[in-house]
Amino acid sequence: MTSYYAHQDVQEVYEYHGNTAIERIRRQRGRIWREWLYFDSAEEAEAFFHEQCACHEVD
Repeated sequence: MTSYYAHQDVQEVYEYHGNTAIERIRRQRGRIWREWLYFDSAEEAEAFFHEQCACHEVD
């Protein structure tokens, strides 16, 4: 699953492929940062991913 968020000059992408790790990719002014977030269980990772998606939803 992929969640995409863009705000002014910052883009943030979360990628979750069903395991205990989520990759966060940030792009700002031509620079890219990659960060891996590790969790104790797949359920915990999935819950975090869905919380982040809900935070970025726009009505």
